[in-house]
Amino acid sequence: MALPATPRTSLGTPVYERALRSIAVLPLRDSAPVRLANLDLVRHLAAPDSVLRLLREVLATPPLLARIAGRSYHHTNHFDKIVLADAGARRCYRLTLHLWRPPYSTAEALDEQIHDHRFSFWSSVLTGRLDSQNFVRDASGTDYGEYQYIPEKRGEATVGNFYRSVGRTPLRETAPSSEEAGGAYRLGFHRIHRVVLPREEMTCTLVLRGPRQKNFASVFSNTAAHDPSANEMFPPHVLTEKLEALCTEITRTRKVGR
Repeated sequence: MALPATPRTSLGTPVYERALRSIAVLPLRDSAPVRLANLDLVRHLAAPDSVLRLLREVLATPPLLARIAGRSYHHTNHFDKIVLADAGARRCYRLTLHLWRPPYSTAEALDEQIHDHRFSFWSSVLTGRLDSQNFVRDASGTDYGEYQYIPEKRGEATVGNFYRSVGRTPLRETAPSSEEAGGAYRLGFHRIHRVVLPREEMTCTLVLRGPRQKNFASVFSNTAAHDPSANEMFPPHVLTEKLEALCTEITRTRKVGR
């Protein structure tokens, strides 16, 4: 999919600005053609040369890097959530990186929480492989505590979550899913899953989040500390290290400039 041309801005970030414009004009309605077009867009944005240009522009533009760092944090599910673009409105799209960097402890590997989402999203794997366990609500399954939550926002940053217990819910595990680097997929907001933490290689996905489709998401957990602490946003130098490591991994493992 060709993206609309964008003139160079005062920040000197034409690829980033073009990506912003491409998601700003996406249709808010849900339909089969929209789903296919959004999947095509996320594949285009996640192509190795395209995403490297975008990331290098962010790294070369300190004000933009600082703004992205100020809304990015280490998620309680053990990945770095890097919010590249977020208009902050209920009915809008958002572009994020989800970055898993092993090693993880055995306790962390067992701690990934089962959850659904408030929105559907489209995702492409930039590096590594994304393995997921999938679940459905079913009386024959294992009982979990269900907690509905909504984010606590402070400006552009998500600083934590508000939780409400809604009792016990049985979940049955279904067939797992897996995506290799270069693969892309859509996950509907109602789908229940958890990511299997990678044990050896860096795994990163580029995620196009769709408009919100319900007011809360659910976490299914049998531990008391389902969200142990507030989110701490990354300082710019920390985000710089993460993005540079990601660029190195993409260059090392993907076909770049060919």
